[in-house]
Amino acid sequence: MRMNRKIFFVFTGLFTVLFLVSVQATSAGIVVEQVYGKKGQKQVSYFQANKVKTVSTDGEYTIMDLDKGTMIMVNPDKKEYSVMSLKEMVSSMQQGMQQIQDRLRSLPPEQRAMLEKMMGIQSGSHSRLALKDTGKTEKIAGYTAKKYVILKDGHPISEYWVSKELRQDILKEMDKSKIDDFEKAMNKISMESMPFAGSEARQIGKLELKIQKYGEIVKEIHHPQTNGQVVREAFTVVSVKKKHLPSSTFQIPAGYKQAESPVEKLKSMPSPPVFK
Repeated sequence: MRMNRKIFFVFTGLFTVLFLVSVQATSAGIVVEQVYGKKGQKQVSYFQANKVKTVSTDGEYTIMDLDKGTMIMVNPDKKEYSVMSLKEMVSSMQQGMQQIQDRLRSLPPEQRAMLEKMMGIQSGSHSRLALKDTGKTEKIAGYTAKKYVILKDGHPISEYWVSKELRQDILKEMDKSKIDDFEKAMNKISMESMPFAGSEARQIGKLELKIQKYGEIVKEIHHPQTNGQVVREAFTVVSVKKKHLPSSTFQIPAGYKQAESPVEKLKSMPSPPVFK
């Protein structure tokens, strides 16, 4: 459950949160640790009673509170935090996408064609992409995961291991109706962003949204080349623990100062010029 990571990488942690949710809250928390990238960077997510905390490798973290409809971004190094509503965040992203579309439309045809070429936006593609259920399963972090692959002209370019069991476990900690509304909004933004990706990237994005309906993605591997020589492991879940989490897990540390939120910073920025 995530947006196109190629376009909104900054929201990778957030979309991991989005597809690890639903149903009613219980007293037992869940801690999910995943490793990603060539350097084995770690990200840890904590789930309990409609709250989700995601800690990145650099120590910065976000706290999403579904009951309050807020997301808090915390920077321990600066001892600062910022708060924004989930609705405000979604609205800001939608406005940003609209502004980009407006700027592209305002460009002269030659400049627009040049920019689209640089961005990898192509009007057509002869490649055929397809999603395949391999029927194979694997144990990942103690959970059974089913393997799916995206094929390009018959060759695998991306592999996904999906666990329905893990999804069901974490769903017990979240309110389905609240997360569903937010998830739908984020998926809409993801679909709206696809015109800014290449034709192949748009097809992959749509197939990934389909995969995420089957369960939680616990491992991804991408093959940038169809000959299979270049392989990159996007991420894999390495540990899942069930334990009660103290309320302090989801609280801002004492002494931290509130800073301007990303949405407020975006509003204060001057609008880019319209080309004529």
